[in-house]
Amino acid sequence: MSQQDPADPHAQIATDQPVLENAVIAVEGLNDPHCATKIEVALRHLNGVESAVADLDRAEVRVTFDARKTHVPALHDAILRTGYRPAAQADNS
Repeated sequence: MSQQDPADPHAQIATDQPVLENAVIAVEGLNDPHCATKIEVALRHLNGVESAVADLDRAEVRVTFDARKTHVPALHDAILRTGYRPAAQADNS
């Protein structure tokens, strides 16, 4: 039996099962552990976020979230509320 696409309106998937997605978001100014912790905590407080791990070397944060409870724009908004900005790409300098 093949795995059904949760976006398929005819898919018979239990509604209590999470639909986990991953996002990698570059963050301007992500260059020290204090910044990383602040952003990780803000993201983890969002309903549906399973994990948020900042990578200082790549200036990005990797987020696993339930797509039924939140979405990428909400992740960006949470980062903005910390005083940092999502970037077009990671600053590796």
